[in-house]
Amino acid sequence: MSKIYWVSRHDLSPAQLSAIRDLHGADLEIVKDPVVFQSVEGLAGYIREHGDGFVYAVAGAPYYLHAALVPCQFGVFENHPARRQDGTFGLATVYHVTVVEQQGIDFPVFMKVWVNPNPMSDRGESLIPVAR
Repeated sequence: MSKIYWVSRHDLSPAQLSAIRDLHGADLEIVKDPVVFQSVEGLAGYIREHGDGFVYAVAGAPYYLHAALVPCQFGVFENHPARRQDGTFGLATVYHVTVVEQQGIDFPVFMKVWVNPNPMSDRGESLIPVAR
């Protein structure tokens, strides 16, 4: 079973949940944590403290940049810019920041891992094999 940490005040949308299942498999434990970070180092610290799973977070750009440059592994969601008639936004893309070691140095790699070109749909396509 994969463990996913969802760091947000909001529940996962149907599209976000579908994308997570596409990327991590259907056998998941999802832990919602509405933590508010007090400093730009907060997200990176949270990711390091929760190494038993994969973290998806809603945070400001400085938090993402710091966590990527430390480097940490985590995921972020990007919505389509246009609001749907029901007031929601469709999920456009999922990105993963992964860490690649080269000559003893860890480097962050930013990868597009899931896409949905249709802003009215909640279904997309995984661009990587399912992580187990």
